[in-house]
Amino acid sequence: MTNTNNLTIASKQALVIIPPLTGSTNPNTAEKLEVTGQGEVNVPTTLTEVQLGIQIQGKTSTEVQEETAQRSAKVVDVLQKLGAQELQTTSIQLNPVYKYDKDGNQTLIGFSELNTLQFELPTAQAGGAIDKAIQAGANLIQNITFTASDEALQQARLQVLSEAAKDAQTQAGVVFSTLQLTPGKIIDININSASNPSPSPLRFQAVNSFAADTTTPIIGSPQTIKASVSLDIGYSPNSAGTLASATDDNLTGAIKQALGIIDPLTGSTNPNTAQKLEVTGQGKITVPTTLTEVQLGIQIQGKTATEVQEEVAQRSTAVVDVLQKLGAQELQTTSIQLNPVYKNDKDGNQTLSGFSELNTLQFKLPTAQAGGAIDKAIQAGANLIQNISFTASDEALQQARLQVLSEAAKDAQAQANSVFSTLKLTPGKIIDIDINSASNPSPSPLEFNLVADRAFAAGSTTPLIGGPLTIEASISLDIAYSSAPAGTPNLALYGLQQST
Repeated sequence: MTNTNNLTIASKQALVIIPPLTGSTNPNTAEKLEVTGQGEVNVPTTLTEVQLGIQIQGKTSTEVQEETAQRSAKVVDVLQKLGAQELQTTSIQLNPVYKYDKDGNQTLIGFSELNTLQFELPTAQAGGAIDKAIQAGANLIQNITFTASDEALQQARLQVLSEAAKDAQTQAGVVFSTLQLTPGKIIDININSASNPSPSPLRFQAVNSFAADTTTPIIGSPQTIKASVSLDIGYSPNSAGTLASATDDNLTGAIKQALGIIDPLTGSTNPNTAQKLEVTGQGKITVPTTLTEVQLGIQIQGKTATEVQEEVAQRSTAVVDVLQKLGAQELQTTSIQLNPVYKNDKDGNQTLSGFSELNTLQFKLPTAQAGGAIDKAIQAGANLIQNISFTASDEALQQARLQVLSEAAKDAQAQANSVFSTLKLTPGKIIDIDINSASNPSPSPLEFNLVADRAFAAGSTTPLIGGPLTIEASISLDIAYSSAPAGTPNLALYGLQQST
């Protein structure tokens, strides 16, 4: 019978030393949590970039070019007097215009020229500048975008990185606390920083001239800057399991230090083969919504572009005034469209019958106030509701994101414990943690289709009740385990016998 005390020094040195909980002797295998934090910052826009067009069609190229040149000179003069920044010509096109007969033969009937100018102005001045430029001869608006200053964007880029790093640390703290782990050093950092965003576009189409006595209200939408920061954070258990919990008290200190736990199910001594369980826990939380986001439209149709624009401008100004007095948050112009309306005869020929303009405004209010605000806006001149959606406050969403991570970690632990118990395995350290955290959900939409006039519900308030938002997340764990039951080990598995 072999006594453990009689083992030679050589035998002790020959035994493979393997951490009993992970089955690995690789010193470079770090226990780490992998987490990605998100940051998002909205930057108020202060500048508006506009592309205006002068488009002329006529019988001869000389006639067309002369008219385009005269109008362009007037528009440039107006914009320069208004202090337009970065004024430049971006396109000049002169093309022949053909008419096709029933046999497909083409006949030259004239020429068309388009001269495009681009400029930038503070948003507060942009609406008036557009109106005056169109009065001077511009008859096409090709593009409008909003942007912030370079200084504001750079400051926001640094701020959003800080927010992302804080978010990653906060998520990690919740998981470490739930799993009762002690955080260690940050092993690796990966910054996924977005560059400055493209200017925020505004859909805008216009033909013909605007009214001389009205100014189209334009409210710039913010630019959103996003970034993410990924961290690998080391950790250790608050109360790590030891070999003694899985071995007999009669083993000497030398054997306890030198004995390598070999997988009794496989007989493997491969130090790089870790015994681990891979499990993913799920978390889901519903968050009550408290805010309502609304898109209202002012849509007018008439015989002339001037008539239509004047009515839209007046109604839009009245609606903006009402919403500002009600404390509407994030009020912005999201769309302006002025388009010709054609009438088709029985032969399929089109005849210009008038113009139609749509101006769309977007705002946010507490849900309890949103119904009344919609009613008052319609009374002021809005006649189309394009969209209504519900959301929660940023604070409530952030709290829910952390709560759902804790729920996912608990779910992963519960699943692992169930499997370990069934297979009669001894759980060890958590080797790796991967957080798959969902970002804030999109607002919950409300199916809503309404066309109304000023007389809509003058004495009543439309009731709105927001539905909840659902936030989901998952956490993946790699958990080491030992096949030997806790208590006295079967040393015969390792070619040893206990002393009697």
